[in-house]
Amino acid sequence: MMASSRSAIALAADLVRAGSFDELARRLYGGIDDLFGPVCVGFDLLDPDTREVRRTSARGVSDYFMARYDRFARRTDPVLNSAIDHRAVTYNLSMMSSAEWRSLVIYQEVFSLHRMTSLVYAPVVADDRVVATLNLGREDGADGFDAAHLEQAGALADLLGAVLGSQRRADTLARRADQYAAAIDLCDEAMVVTDLREGERHVNPSAAAILAGRSPAEPSLDEEMALHHARAAGSVERSSALVKRSVTLEDSDALVTFLQAGKGGERLPAWLLQRLTPREAEVAALVARGYRDGEIARHLVLSTHTVKGYLREIYQKLEVRSRVELTRLAADKER
Repeated sequence: MMASSRSAIALAADLVRAGSFDELARRLYGGIDDLFGPVCVGFDLLDPDTREVRRTSARGVSDYFMARYDRFARRTDPVLNSAIDHRAVTYNLSMMSSAEWRSLVIYQEVFSLHRMTSLVYAPVVADDRVVATLNLGREDGADGFDAAHLEQAGALADLLGAVLGSQRRADTLARRADQYAAAIDLCDEAMVVTDLREGERHVNPSAAAILAGRSPAEPSLDEEMALHHARAAGSVERSSALVKRSVTLEDSDALVTFLQAGKGGERLPAWLLQRLTPREAEVAALVARGYRDGEIARHLVLSTHTVKGYLREIYQKLEVRSRVELTRLAADKER
């Protein structure tokens, strides 16, 4: 195996482990000389719609050069624009002679700072859009870029595009996961999401409050879940006192389990439960057990204002005017 092939494989293996644009740039700069020899390198992240630069980085050129390029050359650089327009690796000396390149204003104003006469731009494409450019340059007197170099620059740009695309998708998935977790946490209903593949579990505050209020002598969540599934399969007749329902998401290894407050809800007579929503029944059951508004709020992870709102609805539906009357009503099993 040729040394250049080994270098390309080593660089590729290093690049695919990058978790961010900055890390990708550092890994790129650390191994690119093994492919091209001494070379100035730029790696620019672009807005695919406007071509504006989102992130810019370079190795082998001065900060002054970078500032001058952004101000005087980026929008008019014919090599850069050709590379992006045609989505193809573009070599300045394939477009024009060395003398013509030196006569351009952008060479005189910018590239002359490093006497850069050989320049290659390789567009980096991800999800069918140009999202970055790989920029290679050599100074006057150094060897230019041959056909093998151009092919290698294109292959490297393809790899960078694949890595950036994977990073973008991973970021999107992570952001969505955070959004979904936040939404679940805001939900009043007690929910437990179990990742059956990774063996991890997310418990929202409502569910955490219920689980925290259970005594060590009571069955664990997993024991209650097993009982619920056995009941659903017809293996046992007894229902779980904790698990209200459990759903396996379609085409997923995730199990969503909804919990109920437990024995407090079961103390209410059936006729009364039929008149109330599940959440109102939880509040009414806790009132019947002697809980005050603040205690109910903490137990169900609600605001005290929300608890008072539920109580108003309960009083209206059951035609009672006080906690005492509600407690007496809850004890009436026969109505």
